[in-house]
Amino acid sequence: MRKVLLAMLCLAGPALAQAAGIPLAPFVAEYDVRYGSMPVGSSRTEVGHGTVPEHWFIETRSNASGFARLIASGTLVQRSDFALDGATIRPLRYRFDDGSGRSSKDVALDFDWIAGRVRGKAEGDPVDLAVDSGLQDAASIQALVQARLVAGSEPGEIAMIESDFVKHYQYTRLGEERLRTALGEIDTVLYRSARVGRDRETLLWFAPELGWVTVQAEQRRNGKRTFQTRIRSYTPGA
Repeated sequence: MRKVLLAMLCLAGPALAQAAGIPLAPFVAEYDVRYGSMPVGSSRTEVGHGTVPEHWFIETRSNASGFARLIASGTLVQRSDFALDGATIRPLRYRFDDGSGRSSKDVALDFDWIAGRVRGKAEGDPVDLAVDSGLQDAASIQALVQARLVAGSEPGEIAMIESDFVKHYQYTRLGEERLRTALGEIDTVLYRSARVGRDRETLLWFAPELGWVTVQAEQRRNGKRTFQTRIRSYTPGA
């Protein structure tokens, strides 16, 4: 069940609107989550301004519900503090708390772009890796994907640090689809995110009329859906 909640963090993508430089706007979105056909929880994603100009954050909180609470009763929290740098996003600080009250599964990463390193701890192990241009963390990658879509660009291939490894994800446009959601019927654009040669993929339905917010997402393994998130509410910020 912890894996399901982790997936909830990854699937809740931010809604973005055109601004100076890279497209970005504050918002709050809430999602319902199912594992197979069973409701297992909810997640809440917020994008907001940081305390320094051109600094932002994206934070997702996920909670299990019903029977799933017997397995995962805590709140999983994933947060990235990042800076806008021209046409890209530079993560500065990433934190993940698995909600168990123990630190053995937590992740804390700090990006030093001047030194070209990312350092910290991931599930108890030290991390010290080179930072290549464009590298994202597991939360900031969501903001970057939507920002590129709002700007009229394809997300393409994006490098992301996950624990103490750098992985490359390719985003491929699959087509358009009209979905019935809690917000009404919405026209969406469907993308696939996957690593080359892997059997797991994520399907993401973005809504252009809502600033390319993710209104539905599914994770699949060997073509079979494992879980799904659907948008419940969306509130743009100031």
